[in-house]
Amino acid sequence: MATRKTNPKESSLGLMAKLQRKDPKLPRFIVVPSMLVSDWGVENNVTIVGELNGVDLGRRSLKRWDADRWFIQVPEPVCKKANVDTGDMVTVTMLIAAAE
Repeated sequence: MATRKTNPKESSLGLMAKLQRKDPKLPRFIVVPSMLVSDWGVENNVTIVGELNGVDLGRRSLKRWDADRWFIQVPEPVCKKANVDTGDMVTVTMLIAAAE
């Protein structure tokens, strides 16, 4: 019986991160280390789906910040639903979203 190799783009990624904000007028965000994203083989921004503390993130953009980091903006409604605020540690799981 042949075994199916897992496509890295189908694998999920999980991390704990601090919810950050540069300015009260801007959305909160989390930073994702590039080494965690490297197995996906993506070089540019990619759409993900996932959860933050068990709350649906919806479709979000995982954006490259620099060679070492990526980031995801976390909108206010998600923060309220997850009962989190700037500075809180959160658990995030995500995977690359299916094409629409």
